[in-house]
Amino acid sequence: MQHEHGGLPYLLSDVVADNVRWVPDEPALIFNGRTRTWRDFARDMAAIQNGLASLGVKHGSRVAVLDRNSDDYVLLGYALAGMGAVLVPVNMWLRAQEVSYILNNAQPVLVVTSEEFADLALEAIEPLFDKPRMVLRGAERSGVVTFAQMCTMIPDGPVSRARTWDDPHLVLYTSGTTGRPKGAIISHRRTILDALNALPVFGIRQSERFFCYMPLFHTGAWDYLKLYFMQRGAAVIAERFEPESAVKQIETHRCNGMFGVPLVLRQMTEAKAWATSDMSSMRLIAYANYDPSTLILKIVDAFRARGAENIGIANAYGLTEGGPYICINRPEEALRQPLSIGRPVPGAQVALLDEAMNEVPSGELGEICIRSPALMSGYLNRPEATAEAFAGGWLHTGDLGRADAEGLIHLVDRKKDMIRSGGENVFAKEVELTLISHPRVRDCAVFGLPDDDYGERVVAAIVADAGEELTAQELIDFVRARIAGFKAPRQVVFMAELPKTPAGKIKKHEIKKKLSEVAA
Repeated sequence: MQHEHGGLPYLLSDVVADNVRWVPDEPALIFNGRTRTWRDFARDMAAIQNGLASLGVKHGSRVAVLDRNSDDYVLLGYALAGMGAVLVPVNMWLRAQEVSYILNNAQPVLVVTSEEFADLALEAIEPLFDKPRMVLRGAERSGVVTFAQMCTMIPDGPVSRARTWDDPHLVLYTSGTTGRPKGAIISHRRTILDALNALPVFGIRQSERFFCYMPLFHTGAWDYLKLYFMQRGAAVIAERFEPESAVKQIETHRCNGMFGVPLVLRQMTEAKAWATSDMSSMRLIAYANYDPSTLILKIVDAFRARGAENIGIANAYGLTEGGPYICINRPEEALRQPLSIGRPVPGAQVALLDEAMNEVPSGELGEICIRSPALMSGYLNRPEATAEAFAGGWLHTGDLGRADAEGLIHLVDRKKDMIRSGGENVFAKEVELTLISHPRVRDCAVFGLPDDDYGERVVAAIVADAGEELTAQELIDFVRARIAGFKAPRQVVFMAELPKTPAGKIKKHEIKKKLSEVAA
C-alpha cells in the first residue's frame, strides 16, 4: 500500500494501512460471530488482491458483485480500491434482464456471487457478447472458481495499485430520468472528501461501532462504513435486516450508530428482544429525508427508554451522484426540526436555483443544486447524461427545496418523477410501461403516496378495458414477474378515466389529492 511519491493524497486503501499502523488488534469487521481485527483485514485484503490479479484484474478493471452483505463483500470492495480497480455492486432483487443491462454497461471482468444468486447471474451473463467469469462465494460448482480458491492464488506479476485519488473505485447504479439505471462513477477523492465533510457534523468518535444492515449495493452502506473506519472503528455487518437479530447484535457488540429507514426502526422497537434490550451504547441514528417526523421522535423516545440517554438523530440528505452527505440536519437541531434536511456540510456548496439557474429568494421553491470536490466523476459510458446532470457547472439533484428564515433547508418535492420506497428509487415510468403491457390495461398512472413504513408506497391508478375484470393482486403479480418486486405497486386503484391536461398529460397531483382525501 506504499505510494511511489510522498505527495500523493490519502486513498481508501490508506485508511486500512493507517488502522493497521495504529490499532492493529482492534476489531474492524464483525460478521456472523466472526471478528476480524485490522491486522486480519489487511492480511485478507492482500490475499483477495492476489487472487483478483491472478484472474486478470488490473488497474481500471471492474468487478461486479451480486450477493447479500458479508464481511468478504466489504473486504473485496477495499481490495479493489487498493488495486485501482472498481467494484460494481448489483442489486440482487433485480430480474435477469435488469442485471444483464447493468453488466453490459459496466463490462466487468468478473461477477462474484453466491449459490443463492448463481442462476440469476448465469442467466444475466448468457446474452452478453463479452462474458465475465463467475466467482462463487460459499459454495462449489464444477468449472467455477470459488472465492476461497481465489484467495489462495498467487499472481505471476505485481498487483496493480491505485495511483491518484481521481481513480474510480466504485460504480453505483441509480435510476435516471430515462428509467434505465445509470452507473455513477465514484472516485477515491469523492469518498475521502465526503467523509471528511461529514465526520465533524455527525460527531462520530474514535473506535465507535456501526451496525450495517443496509445492502452493499447502496451508496449509504459504503459511505457510513468509511466514516467509522476513518475513526479507527468497526462495522457489525448483517447479511440482511431481521428485527430480533438487529436488536441482539446492537446490544451484544455495543454498536454506537446506525442508519435507519422508518420501517426498520419501527420493526426493531416492536421486536420481542426490544423489551429487555440494553441500547445504552447507541449514540447516533442517521435517517433520511423521506421519513415522517412523528415516527422518528417516537423512535428516539423508545431508544431512550432502553438506556440510550444520549441518542442523537441526524437527517442526512444526499444522492448517489453527489454523495450521501450534502446537507445534514445535525443532532443538536434535528429533534427540534426533524423534517428539515438541515444545512449544507462543510465543503459542499448548495444553491436553490430556478429554471434560469438563478438563486431563488428565501422561502421560494428551487432545485437543490450542488458544487463540491466530492461529487461523482460522471455516469459510466453516458456522456450526454453526465453533461445534463452537470449543466451550468452545478450538479442538478432534481429535488425541489426551500430554505426557511433560519437557513434550514426543507425538501418539498422531486422534480423527477421518482418514488422513494423503503430506501429504494422506483421510477414511475418503468412501472407504467410494465403495467400498460398488460392486455387488459387501457391507461395507468404510477406515483408515490406517503407511507409510515416505506417513506413512500408505490400506487397505481388503473383504467381497465371496457367490460374487463381485473384484480389488484393480478396486476401486482404481473409487475413482480417482470421487474424487481420492490417496484411493484403496494396499492392499486381502479378509475373510469384518468384526469388529463389539454395536452394529454396525466394530472397525477389530482389523483394523489383525491386518494389522500379518501384516506383522511
